[in-house]
Amino acid sequence: MYKQTIGMDIKGVEQFYSGKYGSNISFSDFIGEYNRAFKRILDREGLAIKAGVSELLDYLDEKGVKRCIASSSSLSTIKSYLNMTGLSDRFDFYLSGEEVENGKPAPDIFLEACRRANESPETAMVLEDSVNGFRAAKSANINCIVVPDLIEPTSEINENAYKVVSNLEEVIEIICQ
Repeated sequence: MYKQTIGMDIKGVEQFYSGKYGSNISFSDFIGEYNRAFKRILDREGLAIKAGVSELLDYLDEKGVKRCIASSSSLSTIKSYLNMTGLSDRFDFYLSGEEVENGKPAPDIFLEACRRANESPETAMVLEDSVNGFRAAKSANINCIVVPDLIEPTSEINENAYKVVSNLEEVIEIICQ
């Protein structure tokens, strides 16, 4: 069930679990325990960076390509993770799911990212690792390259993504074409 919520904002996650377990569960207790467990893992193991991220960001720097993080996570979480990985200065801006009305799989976050970047969806590209993020990009009519992480690509993704790649270095090859 967790994998079905990857990419959703907190409101979507709450709706998902309420739909599964009813409104009797204490979502704040549930999410509190999840956050404590996740923090223990982060403290113990750190935060992994996807292979090829430095090479891709260097390439985008060379080409002058704008980029942002458009995540369902809170702005404080986005900044914390970027600080932990040393990548905080590698993006033009960050956009949190808290800043849009509807979270992924709705297209709001990607449409707002395009607006802030002064780019049209037709000229934008989304890199995603979740089904919900892929669906949001598709709904926004933005080409989406899927770089699987915790999920295997579904038939929906395989049939509709711009490309499915195994790592970020492959994204450079696609952009070069």
